[in-house]
Amino acid sequence: MSRPRQKTIRNGPAPALDRQGTTAPSPDPAAAARKRRERRESVESVVVVVVAFLLWSFEAEGFVIPTGSMAQTLMGRHKDVTCPECGHAYTVNADSEVDSSGSGGSTGLQVAWGTCDNCRFTTRVDALPSLGGDRIYTMKKGLHLPLVPALGEVGPRRWEVTVFKVPEEPEVRYIKRMAGLPNEVLRIHRGDLLRQPIDESEPFQRLRRPFPHQQAMQVLVYDDGHRARSLRDDPRWDRWAGTSDGWSEPSAGRFAVDAPGDTWTELRYRNLVPEPRHWEAIVQGRTPDAPRASLITDFNSYNTAMPLNPHPGSEQVTRAWCQPHWVGDLTLSGRVRVARQSGTLRLSLIKGGRAHHADIDLATGRATLLRDDEVLGDPAPTPFSAPGEHTFALANVDDRLTLEVDGKLPFGDGLTYDSSDSSGLARPSPEDLEPARIGSRGASLEVTGLVLRRDTYYLLSPRRPDLPGLEPGSVQNPEGLFDLLADPNAYARLGQPGWHDYRIGAGRYMMLGDNSPWSSDSREWGRKDQMDPDFPGRGWDDSGRESWEVPESLIIGKAFWVYWPHLQPVWPAWRFGEYRFPVRPNFEEIRWIR
Repeated sequence: MSRPRQKTIRNGPAPALDRQGTTAPSPDPAAAARKRRERRESVESVVVVVVAFLLWSFEAEGFVIPTGSMAQTLMGRHKDVTCPECGHAYTVNADSEVDSSGSGGSTGLQVAWGTCDNCRFTTRVDALPSLGGDRIYTMKKGLHLPLVPALGEVGPRRWEVTVFKVPEEPEVRYIKRMAGLPNEVLRIHRGDLLRQPIDESEPFQRLRRPFPHQQAMQVLVYDDGHRARSLRDDPRWDRWAGTSDGWSEPSAGRFAVDAPGDTWTELRYRNLVPEPRHWEAIVQGRTPDAPRASLITDFNSYNTAMPLNPHPGSEQVTRAWCQPHWVGDLTLSGRVRVARQSGTLRLSLIKGGRAHHADIDLATGRATLLRDDEVLGDPAPTPFSAPGEHTFALANVDDRLTLEVDGKLPFGDGLTYDSSDSSGLARPSPEDLEPARIGSRGASLEVTGLVLRRDTYYLLSPRRPDLPGLEPGSVQNPEGLFDLLADPNAYARLGQPGWHDYRIGAGRYMMLGDNSPWSSDSREWGRKDQMDPDFPGRGWDDSGRESWEVPESLIIGKAFWVYWPHLQPVWPAWRFGEYRFPVRPNFEEIRWIR
């Protein structure tokens, strides 16, 4: 079986003492429904793949994901961790433990710590097994699907996960997401992607993903169903709190309001992220200082793995806390139980001080999307017209508002707006310290299962900050970073980042990894394959491609199915070296690739 290789640089947190015990999550009907849907999709995918392979097995190929440049979409070698503080399950990179040549041999390094993205507690993980990467199937380019000719020829399209040969090393196969297409200029600017025709006949336009792809690339910010046990009884650390007497919390994670009248009352999320100094105090048996709200950044637990014996000079390895780029594109989800069919429910997300709302009339179920007071498009009916409990998600991503209710999209993939102004793209404001809100006007309802996620942030260059003032030498310690994140005005004074433009010629493409900070992708490739008249005998390709371009001839196909995730240890999980026994297939992670 072939192994598409991905170069990944590791980093990780400073060590902290381990704590034992977990917090059992409360029952979550939405999560249960989601798991049932995922199981159904897994069964359906098995049936589809079996039938398809009977017809065209010679047109598909299997690969193994070795490293984490596509996390969380695809898992390379990693460790599964359950946070002993909040019970949240997360993953940390472990590819440093295995030789990158694909031989599978041990490097002698051992990943020892990982940091939870939900509560930021750092845990010892060296006793956990190092798990192999996802095994995937790829439909080869040029395949015509049998029985469904209307779908046309299979070929990787923008946003699809693609397997290809690396231009500099054609014997090596990589897997990334196709971002740039032929005959265009792709721009990376403040975490987003824009495109322009190569002839500059049109201005740059923001690229937006189909909603399923957008969902697949979201990263957790906070799940209220997993509260840190050392903080949950201290009201100073309540991330969700009412702004008036209208809201109450009858039980942990269940928020209720019954406020008749025409006045809005809000439940607000404050991004009260525990800092390393807070956890240090708790581990030492001291009461931590009061928290301070901070901006949401591109923090990702996968990138917090630190070996016991990092290589000398690996400064990034010791700075897992320094994932400093503000992310304003968010998705809020949860459940609402409506007690009476009257009043208005408002879901809000703040970006750059601007409010983005979904107002739902509970008497009619009709929803309206707004940016501040500006109505976007026409109202649309939603399942809120029926009494009872409903699931919801509001996404403000790539200048597009998307509302999902009970799995339905009343506005399709969403309604777009233009965020540009004379000062450029959005800057953080003090309002962004409380970026998610739920409002009630004359409504009686309960809200549970609140989860906040963020969008992928594309860096200009891997492992280097976009903004001046965020370099390793400028931010010496976690306190310095959180001083900056707690003061949005100071953060905004860092200025606007620059941008990188990539011209893509005819018959060529550009590839980016989902785990942008640690992805060896088109942004940093070289041109050692290109002949150079100044250096006779160097290179073998005279096409003149730019370093970031992948010729179409090197594209193998579209990755479409994780058919075999890592094996899952089960009780009593005896340990034999790096192995656990007994194990079972990890059926829950068999999935389509978005």
